[in-house]
Amino acid sequence: MQMLNSNLREKICIRPAREEDINEIFNIEVQSFKDPYPKSLLRMLLQMSRETFLIAESDDKIIGYVILLIRRKYLGHILSLAVAPPYRRKGVATALLTSIEAKARKLGVKVLRLEVRVSNKIAINLYLKLGFKKAYQIPRYYRDNEDALVMFKILTEKNKFDCENN
Repeated sequence: MQMLNSNLREKICIRPAREEDINEIFNIEVQSFKDPYPKSLLRMLLQMSRETFLIAESDDKIIGYVILLIRRKYLGHILSLAVAPPYRRKGVATALLTSIEAKARKLGVKVLRLEVRVSNKIAINLYLKLGFKKAYQIPRYYRDNEDALVMFKILTEKNKFDCENN
């Protein structure tokens, strides 16, 4: 469990998701996406990626989550990142991404990949700020035929805030 300060007045706690969190995670999923993952898929993803399915909590309430699947040992695919509407633009997504990146580094991941709707300028700008690079677009990726922007981040550089690497 990791405690992080963000723009929220209360502290944000980042921890691995548990089975009993699925209902709250699903509620955030439904509030966040036009085509949400079904609860059964979220449950399956939790079983597949227990170490890399993280939630953000504030005052014992789940306020966001991130799911990372590791493929071919070195490639981490960020499948989903969502924050409950009242907590958006307050540092929660940054805290989740920073935590999942640290976890990925420890697991030997060298590259992070994600897809984002081309219309989601707020998320794209966040990813760019955190060091992701635009790679290419996938036409009609989403169910409503919107294109996806694929972004990557290389993790080979040392994290300047990691005491073990200094």
